[in-house]
Amino acid sequence: MNKDKGIYRSRLGKQTDDFAIKFMSSISDDDWILMEDIENTEAHDIMLQEQGIIELNDLRKILKNLEEIKLKFKSGKISISDSFEDIHEFIEHTITKKVGIEIGGKIHTGRSRNDQVATDIRMKVRTELLEVFKVILNLIDILVNLANRNINTVMVMYTHTQQAQIGNFAHYLISHIDHLHRDIERIISCYKRVNLSPLGSSAIGGSSFNLDRTRTAELLGFDGIVENSIDSISARDFALEAVSVLALIMSNVSRIAEDMILWSTNEFGFIEIADEYASTSSVMPQKKNPCSLELIRARTGRVYGNLLELLTIIKGLPTGYNRDLQETKPPLKSSFEIVKDTLEILCRIFNTIKINKEMMSNTASESYAMALDLADELVRDGLSFRESHKLVGEVVRTLVKTNKRITEINLPFLEKISNKILNKKISITDKKIKDVLDPNYSLSKRSTIGSANPIFVKRMIKERLKKSSILKKEFANLENRINEAKKLLSKTIGSILS
Repeated sequence: MNKDKGIYRSRLGKQTDDFAIKFMSSISDDDWILMEDIENTEAHDIMLQEQGIIELNDLRKILKNLEEIKLKFKSGKISISDSFEDIHEFIEHTITKKVGIEIGGKIHTGRSRNDQVATDIRMKVRTELLEVFKVILNLIDILVNLANRNINTVMVMYTHTQQAQIGNFAHYLISHIDHLHRDIERIISCYKRVNLSPLGSSAIGGSSFNLDRTRTAELLGFDGIVENSIDSISARDFALEAVSVLALIMSNVSRIAEDMILWSTNEFGFIEIADEYASTSSVMPQKKNPCSLELIRARTGRVYGNLLELLTIIKGLPTGYNRDLQETKPPLKSSFEIVKDTLEILCRIFNTIKINKEMMSNTASESYAMALDLADELVRDGLSFRESHKLVGEVVRTLVKTNKRITEINLPFLEKISNKILNKKISITDKKIKDVLDPNYSLSKRSTIGSANPIFVKRMIKERLKKSSILKKEFANLENRINEAKKLLSKTIGSILS
């Protein structure tokens, strides 16, 4: 523990109790924002010097030592004691110890930990959002390539986990590509609200020093400032929004994982995940368990829990900074880690997945899912849809009862049931019945935009590629703006130190 009371404790007469220090300290979570805190401090102090608030020689000494802390942290040579309340105290204490309180004591001029930590977290969240953005783009590319190879891979589609209509695997993949594109759109929208600087708001009411808030925002790569100083330091809705976006991402990919788990069973046999992403049993030698996919489902619950934790922490807090907000970092950090790992494992799984086209095709050919196609054809031949629905429903019931496949239907069979149920003759031919009950013919007859007809599927793939191309440019633009700001800060520091 520090021998002195601590750099913030001048109001208090005694040192903090050792147990209380550990209870209140956020050091164990703060390595997540250490680099952001150093850059934050560098930008703030450069601005202080430019505004004539601190001297150039003092700034040089401060920046030199901040840069040394950066290098030590990057090389893993920093060990931070939990006797500090937080990373901000550790950095200021370290600088002050090296250059003295007359110089080191200037680095926090006009600033509070309130606007400092709010800035750090926004900087970190925007970086994490971009990392998630990047991995989703990679996953989309993998799914688009897989879809391209499976445009004619016929399969059954399900509602209520029951066989519903004939489709194809590419059409299925596109549905999840569309989910992921919407996830990216939510990231971009969220990012715009995250990337605003609170720095310069001080504790809650602003500073009496002539701080240039737009200059620090520029040096740190923000698009602007959070103008109202109360809003700047007390708002964490940006964190809630970010984790809400992450929870939606997990909701989407968890459903993909569930499909893959189900379809990898012997009962389905549609897909097989690579051995590298499966586990086996400690006792049953035949097992190949899709454990990586199962963990996606479970970890979705952890992100949901993190969102609820954040909502609960922030609910009912009085306006202004409260120490409760310290506890928002762990669920934020956890959520980003889970989502990035989940997306990465999905990329690897889909890059190596085996599609059993023959099994998919056989299941489709033997399925009653073509009943709707037959019903639609009977409508084209003169029946009302409700009559057709009634007739085909009885046909399927009879087939199930007699353990026959739908492909065994012929005209006499259909006419017999029509006479019994509708007391009507039907004009459909045997050839038309045979055509309609062919899965590929069924798909070729789909005429609505967005349907599983391979013609529409090919067009959808091309359009998704175009959309991904636009989103990649947007990602590059956002990333470049942050990188340019880092270069500006680094160049400014280099110029001062040289």
